[in-house]
Amino acid sequence: MQPAIHTSKSAWKVLSLGLLAAWMGCGGDPLQEPLASQEDALVDGYNLVVTGVSPTTVTPSGAVTFNATIKNAGNVATPAGIVHGLSFWVDGTQVSWSDTHTGSLAPGASVTLTANSGPAGTKVWTAPATAGAHTLLAHVDDINRLPAETSESDNQSSVPLSVTPAATCSDRVRNGTETGVDCGPDCGPCEWPFTAVPLATLRQSAKRVYAHWHYYPVSLGNTNPTSNDYYELNYIAVNGEGGVHAAYGGMMRERPLPRLPRTETDWRLRDAKDEIELAARIGIDGFYLNLWTDSDVNNGAVWTRAKTIVDAASQVGGFDIVPNFDMTILNTGSQAGDQALMIRILGQLKSYAALLRRPDGKYVVGLFNPPAQGRTAAFYATVKQRAATELGMSLYLVPVFLGTGSTALFEEYRTVGDAYAGWGTAVPVTTAGYSGSLKTKAAGYGKSWMHPMSSQDYRPKDRAFWEARNSLTLRSIWENVIADGLDEVQIVTWNDQHEHHNIRPSTGKQWPAYDMTAYYIQWFKMGTQPTVERDVLYYNHRLHRQSLVPTTQTSANLAVCRAGCPATDDVELVGFLTSAGRLEITQGTTTYGVDKAAGGVQAIRTALAVGTPTFRLKRSGATVVQLQSMHPIVGSIAYQDLLYRAGSSARAALPSCAASCANGEARCRLCPGEPMWLKR
Repeated sequence: MQPAIHTSKSAWKVLSLGLLAAWMGCGGDPLQEPLASQEDALVDGYNLVVTGVSPTTVTPSGAVTFNATIKNAGNVATPAGIVHGLSFWVDGTQVSWSDTHTGSLAPGASVTLTANSGPAGTKVWTAPATAGAHTLLAHVDDINRLPAETSESDNQSSVPLSVTPAATCSDRVRNGTETGVDCGPDCGPCEWPFTAVPLATLRQSAKRVYAHWHYYPVSLGNTNPTSNDYYELNYIAVNGEGGVHAAYGGMMRERPLPRLPRTETDWRLRDAKDEIELAARIGIDGFYLNLWTDSDVNNGAVWTRAKTIVDAASQVGGFDIVPNFDMTILNTGSQAGDQALMIRILGQLKSYAALLRRPDGKYVVGLFNPPAQGRTAAFYATVKQRAATELGMSLYLVPVFLGTGSTALFEEYRTVGDAYAGWGTAVPVTTAGYSGSLKTKAAGYGKSWMHPMSSQDYRPKDRAFWEARNSLTLRSIWENVIADGLDEVQIVTWNDQHEHHNIRPSTGKQWPAYDMTAYYIQWFKMGTQPTVERDVLYYNHRLHRQSLVPTTQTSANLAVCRAGCPATDDVELVGFLTSAGRLEITQGTTTYGVDKAAGGVQAIRTALAVGTPTFRLKRSGATVVQLQSMHPIVGSIAYQDLLYRAGSSARAALPSCAASCANGEARCRLCPGEPMWLKR
């Protein structure tokens, strides 16, 4: 084989003329017409071209740094040590350049270069203030530092450049990486009617918000939510758990929003981190973690679940855990045994970084229903003493009282309680200064007060409900707490599906309690009511009238009203409005509407009727927002169901989240912008 011959351009021209003569026929006609490109095609060498330029869409007045990919289209490497220059031009005017790349590019190799300077001494080009179409040009080897290129005619690439207003969360368009709905990473938290302040800012507030974490995680067994899931088959099903809940139609009326099974062995930890992320996102500072055992035996892995939450919070960071002993359930058979169990649990949790500690180093520990089973202040004084002696833990005890109508509990635990808290009642606040009066009462004993925040309370198993009046309980308590200037709140609860007062998103209540809580936490912590920047409608109603008689469930097994009575049979529409407008609820052929003279949080309600309600916001006679309830109202029932259902216009409503999961759809979590549920 002969060695390759590297010939100059001029030599190739002489050779090509000779070849041309050989290709001529007797009459001088060419046997094959030579093409101008054949000259270059025969040349060995390097050749730089531009294969991509970005960005090509920018916002008005935006600060833009251009970049482009250059490629060596030749068959010889470019020389090292020489700047491979690249300049950027908009509408014929040079705006920036890159002059830092000096590495050799092999044949076929590419490199992306970013502007590092420009005529004005900056790499940044400022886009025009108005929208419009422009031309962006990228020119490689712009000042001919590499004169030996085989071609100088293909060094430039020109593309359209669009100056376009930024996508907004109310444009009803899927922007950028958004999928399914107008709600995703390019728009931020557009499911909320307000602009959220950074979480770091919320965390810096002196006001604290905690949420009670019960023992119901997102998934109990990492199983398919539509086929063999414990929630579906045992807690919601009428004959679940061997039929022990059949008399009242199942223990639960809803479950956490489902997710598909995870493939990882540490699925519990991943679920716990997702929950913490979701809670922290709305400004919750930590969980009061319900504890009563350190064993999984006959307890459905509750100890493993509890430790997993603590472990997840410790790994995530910036989220507090308060061990909260449930003294109603904690019972070894003797008070000495109970004290030993509490010390044992604290000893196993002590090393976790997430445990909340006071500035003086004391560990914050909650006591839910401290007088349960006759336990006195002396009982807890012994726990404090043993924790200090045996564990080296100085405790800051927070008794959480079930009743605060008298001062008896305040008196009993004044010597061991370092702060006081209440569990509260899930009924609307109708008296101004209610939370402030409890704060004052606690202050009389030298204690701070953590106020309970409720949404609703319905317990089929206990045959009881408290009348929440749709979302009024949640909204009125928050507004009372903010008006009274309280400093600390405990949400009752984050995830107690059994008593149905969870604000963690679920299949029945969906997202409104969570979303509204985000609004009120920001108001509570920042001291300023958030401005409503996007119109969002929230609806809230039961599935049937409270007085409807079931065909299967007996009267002895019906839930009865415990407080806030009598029950109300209303459909509620709450509008977070940017300005004045008309709110309407349509049931069948009847429409009930109210004109609201101002924006902000506005609510209307009307009597519940059989059918599927439709909700709308109008301005100047035109419909601005409209949606239909996900939950039809029925006229006959086999079992009573007094859980308030909810939904909102700001999230993708699905008729069946379970069906979505079965189909493998990511929208089972209802909004692609959310940080959880179907993470893998």
